[in-house]
Amino acid sequence: METDLFDACWQRWERAAEHEADSVKVWNEYIRAHPFEPHLVPEGDGVWILRVSQDEPVPQALAMYLGEWLYNLRSALDYTIWATACYISGQVPPPDQGVLQYPIYDDEPTWNKNLYRIRGLAEHQREMLRIMQPFASDVDANFLGWLNRLARIDRHRTLVTGTARLAILEPAIQGPADSNITIAWGDRVLRSGYADVARITVTPATRDTEIVCNPRMGIDPEIGEWSTSTFWGPITFAERLKMMRIFVAIEIATYEFDCTGGGRRADLMSDQFKAERAARGDYGHPNPATRTPTKWGRPLPGKPTTRERFAGEDFPPDGPGPREGLLSSGDVSRTEFLGQHSTDSQATGPMTSC
Repeated sequence: METDLFDACWQRWERAAEHEADSVKVWNEYIRAHPFEPHLVPEGDGVWILRVSQDEPVPQALAMYLGEWLYNLRSALDYTIWATACYISGQVPPPDQGVLQYPIYDDEPTWNKNLYRIRGLAEHQREMLRIMQPFASDVDANFLGWLNRLARIDRHRTLVTGTARLAILEPAIQGPADSNITIAWGDRVLRSGYADVARITVTPATRDTEIVCNPRMGIDPEIGEWSTSTFWGPITFAERLKMMRIFVAIEIATYEFDCTGGGRRADLMSDQFKAERAARGDYGHPNPATRTPTKWGRPLPGKPTTRERFAGEDFPPDGPGPREGLLSSGDVSRTEFLGQHSTDSQATGPMTSC
């Protein structure tokens, strides 16, 4: 019986989508109570700080679901390499499966040191993996690099830091007539319960100078460690998660198509890649590992039983067993076996149980 070796990859990918939806529910429930409050902090001499404070911490459930999201996407990539190695080796499981993983490295020396982990793959597949590495592109922009870093934090240290980001900030400020107003931008991510998002300066200013501000802000969830990225930070959080899932889906689909010539998302493959794959030919479906022969225990003698027990009337303990549960080495039906001997348990021959 052939099994779909890439099915587990897609199962992990789909599970990530479920956790993504769970995180959205947690966030929406959280912000329904309006936990963020903007206010003006006077510094004197016509200067105010526009500060956004947090009345309630972000629920830990948000970080938990995002951690599961990271885990499933990272696992989907590892599963992809395992399935690919099965096709290349022609067997399930593949040789050296204990060292297999989807490689993600920020520097080339570490890549070279870990090439043994993918030696079971075809040469063109190893090159495909190298092209995708963070060290082969912009390390900060590379989606694999961030997926790996964040997944490692969640897996080996603690939950990723769930926080908030000012995704939209378009303040409208009214000052005194004939005044000049300047804005210096500050933080967009809340840390330790607040963010000083803008420094507003009014000139000329006196002790009695006042301003009115409409902060016009929109707040997104954020992973604190991810917020430091100059590439990903400006992208809305929802868009980031969507992009990550799409990128991982393309990776799964690429190796599935390369190995099988088809798959769930063959439509994502370019005509050039399809032509290259056709030129390489089919690998064929891997053979399952040889089944280990059954190891029998020592024979044990049977003991007398009853017709009722034989008929399954006491099994399982919470009710009668299935009425079709008898197996016969011949052509005798259950009705013939039990119905014709409804009163004589010995007529069928000795009954034994263990």
